[in-house]
Amino acid sequence: MEAHNVHASGATDEDNEMSGVPHPESIANSAPEVDSNDNDSAIDMFSRPSSTQSVRASVYDFVEEHGRTYHNFHSGKYLIPNDALEKDRLELQNYIWKLTLDGKLHFAPFSTPPHRVLDIGCGTGTWAMEFAHEYPSADVTGTDLSPIQPEYVPPNCHFEIDDAEEDWAFSEPFDYIHGRALMNCFKDISTVFTSAFHALAPGGQFEMQDGCMPFRSADGTLDNTTLLDWCHKTLEGSARVGRRWADPRNYKTIMEQIGFVDVVETRLKWPLNTWPRDRKLKELGMWVREDMMEILPAVKKVFIAGLGWNVDDADAFVERAKVDLMNRNIHGWVDIVVVYGRKPEQS
Repeated sequence: MEAHNVHASGATDEDNEMSGVPHPESIANSAPEVDSNDNDSAIDMFSRPSSTQSVRASVYDFVEEHGRTYHNFHSGKYLIPNDALEKDRLELQNYIWKLTLDGKLHFAPFSTPPHRVLDIGCGTGTWAMEFAHEYPSADVTGTDLSPIQPEYVPPNCHFEIDDAEEDWAFSEPFDYIHGRALMNCFKDISTVFTSAFHALAPGGQFEMQDGCMPFRSADGTLDNTTLLDWCHKTLEGSARVGRRWADPRNYKTIMEQIGFVDVVETRLKWPLNTWPRDRKLKELGMWVREDMMEILPAVKKVFIAGLGWNVDDADAFVERAKVDLMNRNIHGWVDIVVVYGRKPEQS
């Protein structure tokens, strides 16, 4: 792996799992309570943090299609854009994850602070930089197909342009490997999990934080909507171009099959808009809705390349899905999975 240095409907028990406070040992057994109030005055006090990162000009020429740009290194492997609009969305998504996990960067427990850390598919690099700040003794490496990370980073953090689907050739093992929102990044995510296992030092931890498709609802309000059809069409189109989306609900099983031990899974939910009554879930829903308003059109390439649609049909389909996303009478959510496991100690 050559590196180039550059510094995520029927009501079932599972449907009803819900937790307002993410904790690996506690998942509540009821779906969020619906807020029947049509206005969102209760969330007026929420504010999105501003992004002030300085992002240097790319050393690579990006591929431009349908008004968006995409990575050029191993072009075509990742079907989501990498332009300024997408970088803003990734920053918002990072905030959503922090809100979801109550400010935690990880659930995996460390008996001692990790020394060598890898963040695969690091995107804008925010998680890697925040981890480097929180653990100043750690050497943090972030890898991605796109050179969209900031120029100015903590001294214990650096970024490499790399393809996690190819052979990993790091010179030393890692104590902790992290991945987030990678369900649509690989042809077969189990091969990446296997690479992570071999790249860890004995006793090292691997953690994945991801969202699931298709979306769900407990009361059937998502059924027969364009928003749910968007999920199915996205999955279908991606599969047709050889980039089948992984199901994070299978991550725990995959990790155990590979050889990880002490695997712990936590399941949470992201409301798709502000329909829940719970204050934290309502705020999550507000930001998830904004995130989804950007991701809905970002997968347009999937419809064109995978399903053979023309641009106008794809745009019209996305606009109908956006209308559903704004409808607070549709009580949908994204299933969220956080799972971590440990590489056994050598005997």
